[in-house]
Amino acid sequence: MQLFKVPPPPQDLVVTTEPNALAQRQTLIDLADTIKSITTASDNELATQWGSAAQKLIKEIEAAGLDLRRPYNAAADAIMAKQKEYLDPLKPHLKRIGALAAVYRTEQERKAEAERRARADELARLQETQRQAAEDMRKAAEAGDLASAVSADLLNNAASVAMVAAAAAPEPTAAKTVGQSFQDRVLGWECTDIDALYAARPDLCTKPEPKASAIKAVCCPERPVPGLRLWWESKVSFKSR
Repeated sequence: MQLFKVPPPPQDLVVTTEPNALAQRQTLIDLADTIKSITTASDNELATQWGSAAQKLIKEIEAAGLDLRRPYNAAADAIMAKQKEYLDPLKPHLKRIGALAAVYRTEQERKAEAERRARADELARLQETQRQAAEDMRKAAEAGDLASAVSADLLNNAASVAMVAAAAAPEPTAAKTVGQSFQDRVLGWECTDIDALYAARPDLCTKPEPKASAIKAVCCPERPVPGLRLWWESKVSFKSR
């Protein structure tokens, strides 16, 4: 999908190293190969001279590279700015609809959990019915009460069949939607006072902004932080298909 119209990148961009720069580097490498150990003050002085020369060359080349890259960085920044301008109107809608989907999915998870509890309670009830029927059958047999023994045996068999069926049924789960990723207990946060936050936890800031990665890594609502409002929330992310 073509979204932006930009000039084609230069096809004749060839980056080469000047011969004198290659010679300067090789001179330093050759000299470095002669430094095998440092045992005297003069050895140390030579090493220091070499290190200073190497560091000077590195800084000069890095500065030159930065100057050469600036026009291309400016072009990349312009593309990123246009991309942001294009995407920014979509993101609030993505967040809002994701929040709606999270509410729906959370409710489905709650229903599935309630069904799982009900299933477990039913299995426990059937087990107790079986146990009680077996006990009644034993007592009826000891008392010679054939009718009660048969009745207890029938109840025991019925409970056994029902328990097998309940145990074989698939465990209730919330239906998953293709194209969605659901997370429960995602940290939500809002900076309410950057000065209070910086005073209390400078590690959570790159002043004048809160540091989202640090907040998400170490904070939780159970441990309040001045200047921050924290809460747990569910989150749905949408996947491209």
